[in-house]
Amino acid sequence: MNNDIGRNTEPHLFGRWRFDANTGDLSDGAVVTRLEPQVAKLLNYFLSHQEVLTSRDELIAAAWGGRVVSDDAINRCVSILRHILSPDDKNAYIETVIRRGFVSHFPPAPVAAARVPDAPAQASPNRPGRPPKTAIALATAFAVLAAALLYLGAGIFAPGESLPTGVEQSDSLPMVAVLPLQVTGFAGDAEFFANGVHDDLLTHLAQLQSLRVISRTSMLEYRDTDLSIRQIGEELGADAILEGSVQRIEDHFRINVQLIDAHTDVHLWAERYDRKMLPANVFGVQAEIASAIATAMHSALTTQETERLSVLPTQNMAAYRAYRQAMQVRDADGINTPAYAQSLEEAVALDPTFVRAWAHLAGWLCYRNFSQQDAQSIARIEEILEHIKALAPESADLLVAQAFYTYYIVKDYQQAYELVVQAQNMRPSDERVVELKSWIQRRLGDFDGKAESARLMQTLDPRNPLWPFTLANGLATLHRYDEAMAVIKNTQLDNLELSAMAAMLAVDEHRDFGRWSAAIEALERDFGSDSAWMARWSAQIAARDYAGARRSLRSPSGDRQYSYLTTPSSQFEGATMPLITYWLLGLEDQLMPLLEQVQAAAAMHRDSPNPDYNSDLLLAFVSAAKGEREQAKRFVRLWRREANKDLAELALNRHYACRALGMAAATAEAIDCLRTGLVEPSYVTPFVEPYLPYYDPIRREPEFVALVAKIEQQRLGAH
Repeated sequence: MNNDIGRNTEPHLFGRWRFDANTGDLSDGAVVTRLEPQVAKLLNYFLSHQEVLTSRDELIAAAWGGRVVSDDAINRCVSILRHILSPDDKNAYIETVIRRGFVSHFPPAPVAAARVPDAPAQASPNRPGRPPKTAIALATAFAVLAAALLYLGAGIFAPGESLPTGVEQSDSLPMVAVLPLQVTGFAGDAEFFANGVHDDLLTHLAQLQSLRVISRTSMLEYRDTDLSIRQIGEELGADAILEGSVQRIEDHFRINVQLIDAHTDVHLWAERYDRKMLPANVFGVQAEIASAIATAMHSALTTQETERLSVLPTQNMAAYRAYRQAMQVRDADGINTPAYAQSLEEAVALDPTFVRAWAHLAGWLCYRNFSQQDAQSIARIEEILEHIKALAPESADLLVAQAFYTYYIVKDYQQAYELVVQAQNMRPSDERVVELKSWIQRRLGDFDGKAESARLMQTLDPRNPLWPFTLANGLATLHRYDEAMAVIKNTQLDNLELSAMAAMLAVDEHRDFGRWSAAIEALERDFGSDSAWMARWSAQIAARDYAGARRSLRSPSGDRQYSYLTTPSSQFEGATMPLITYWLLGLEDQLMPLLEQVQAAAAMHRDSPNPDYNSDLLLAFVSAAKGEREQAKRFVRLWRREANKDLAELALNRHYACRALGMAAATAEAIDCLRTGLVEPSYVTPFVEPYLPYYDPIRREPEFVALVAKIEQQRLGAH
């Protein structure tokens, strides 16, 4: 063997292995394998550079003398070493760091082996570097085995082919993560194009029944990651990871992709695509990649899936660019940004057959008409729906657009649910469809179903803290407090909202409202934000720290006034919080003007063409604060009558109705409200609600005392 393989005079000893860098011989004490020159050089380099990041360029310099070689050549050599050294755990000695290179870590040799100067198979003194005949026989056998492994694993190295063994899978459907595509050329708008390809590839994969795909939201944080494939897989719960790059050169593009087993680091499939920049080619490549991933994961495509993957959303490149611009605006700034709708309008104007763009535009128009409906706008929505139906009557885009229409405009939640279930069957990994389904389930009062949708969203979008919060909040609404706390404790994510909810749930154990209030303040200091001010206010009210609650009504920039709050729910809370605070403090001079202001605003909303349910609750609080018991009871009845038509409203605001009745000293009605809230979905928590000061006017009433005693008895039995 060429003497320039290694310059070491002493062999490397690690684990049960002995490697002679001068000859390329690798021995485990029973079998000697003579490694290929490049493989031997790589092993020598890895052994000499442990626990440091080694780039592919450094490996090329060490093993190929700086010659231009492909990534496939490096992958082939690394895979040979992994197959020989650690076939059961491909990352044990050599670990891939996504897009950066490799990190090697080899175990030390046993003490006894370290004292043995020579391995069992020694080179003949007459022919340096050549093993004796017995070793040659063993080496030949091992070489045949290695050749067989290379043959079987050709998919690791040969673009377009895949390993027959596939990814290690659990009993559930395999989960695929697609890393943001790396831009290797900086001509023109290559990054914009790469983002579009990544997003559209996820859309293609979301249609497959036989696997699940991680959402774009969770993948963005891995754009420039230093984590290894295994670490990324563990954080995302992914079985396989697709990485790749995009290069755009004038009117052509090149996409390189490879699919890697997240458990073993084995390369399952790789391919390179060179195409002219045409919409048919862009979407065609995405469909080919999606199909190849399914094949590599041993997932057969149905006839319907094959047909859906072959659909070209548009053949107009300018329309596609406008659509991609809309998606970029949506992801960066939200759909309320004017540029979002403007870009969608441009896309459909350039290509009136662009179904996907039409569907997004219809969804946006429906959303805009949820609270305040405009007849002209609704007429246009209905025209768009008919247009989509004519273009793509069997499409998921039509089902989603119809679901938005029946949800936001018609408010027929059962029909909306049936439509979104059909859409989910066609796009099982589309997180936006699952999210819409969860909204509809909430409106239907199906909080158990909503919790299951939130669980699925945690799987599809595991790096988004919104979903553990949504799931924990939903479980708390169902009075499954231990499960809600377990969700928060088990998540890898941490933010102020999750931590504030955990602080509230912890009251069930310590029953100390002052401790709850202090915990919220400490969390805001830790996170450097006062955005949990509503939770802080609630805890201070519970702790009867009314002066502190009054301070919480003030932000660093001034008073948190009712007029500054824009959504109906925030307006309701923004109005009731100062009202309650002033009432508890007995500040009549500030309370009375506020009551007049809130009453006038609530009456205006109540009498508008699109009345707000919360207006009746606001008026109930105003009446309670004025001591008008019968009026408070009346407004609660009016609220409940309308809320029964919208079970989300009923569940999420029932505790406010109970509080208004308590403030009004309506004993029987308040107790009935609490009893119902403790068994039906609501925010009426047994370890907080009955002890709040809203119920002080009825606290000594025998019926209320009996209710609290029963709650305590049930708590002791549960614990």
